[in-house]
Amino acid sequence: MQISSMSVKGHVSVEVVHDDGRRETISQNNVVTNVGRNQFAALIAQDSSTFPGWIAIGTGTAAADVTDTTLGAEVDRNALVLDTSSAGVITYKAFFSKSEANGNTIAEVGLLDAASSGNLFCRSILSSTVAKASSISLNITWTITLADA
Repeated sequence: MQISSMSVKGHVSVEVVHDDGRRETISQNNVVTNVGRNQFAALIAQDSSTFPGWIAIGTGTAAADVTDTTLGAEVDRNALVLDTSSAGVITYKAFFSKSEANGNTIAEVGLLDAASSGNLFCRSILSSTVAKASSISLNITWTITLADA
């Protein structure tokens, strides 16, 4: 008898776009929270109809943990501009314009299922912070991979 198991793995990329055309990318794995794992399982079992639909940014710096239910210090949250799936990988994208969250040092990002509050599916502390100013926009891409454990 073959026993198969599946894991949920997350990866986030934050593209920092400067007015002068420079682009920097912070790309790293993230924590899929306990709530996130349970919500993904509920979606697959059709026990839930609450999907991730927002990406939030914040200034919190405490290490990401599977028990997290919120960002440490959220400063802005935007609806997804894209969500697709292919070959066991789900891709979510959100955009933060030059006029949003200015004056904050962005240190964390999260994937959530509501415009406020809601379930935190994933959280990541950025390996490099972003001093958000009116000369910078952010493109955030989150991928969730359903893979063999």
